[in-house]
Amino acid sequence: MSVEEEIVKTVKTGFLEDVIETNIQRKSRVFVSVKSDKIYDVGLFLRDKLGFDHIASVLGVDYIATEEFEVIYNVWSVDKKVLVSLRTRIPRDNPVLRSLVNIWEGALYHERETWEMFGIKFDGHPNLAPLLLEDWDGLPPLRKDFVLPDNPQEKLEEKIKRIGG
Repeated sequence: MSVEEEIVKTVKTGFLEDVIETNIQRKSRVFVSVKSDKIYDVGLFLRDKLGFDHIASVLGVDYIATEEFEVIYNVWSVDKKVLVSLRTRIPRDNPVLRSLVNIWEGALYHERETWEMFGIKFDGHPNLAPLLLEDWDGLPPLRKDFVLPDNPQEKLEEKIKRIGG
């Protein structure tokens, strides 16, 4: 059994009811999708039981057509030389997810940026303050319903059609 297969099997066994999907994309690359209320527990498990000791990034994805955001934590096990993309989806109308800063301190700035660009609140984050857009007071700019201020004639409906929802 490969290292990637062992990781998938161990996570599925530990979180039988909470894992939505797993995928071994290629050598050293694993996707694990979990229920949003279990993201912290699975993250802690990855760190403490499987040795995923380094966070590479936190990403937001806006699925406007299904009214969801996806949050992806890319975490490395330096020892295993494997990257796990720990993923979950949350509703756009209440985008709140438990912060993983207590698990990986390196998530501090990544979560701040994701909050600032998508409006996803990370509950328990010690400092959700502007990182890049200090005086910004509008809709977060990476949301698909954001319309550029210098192009006010563009209607939201037209933009959604253009980007494919």
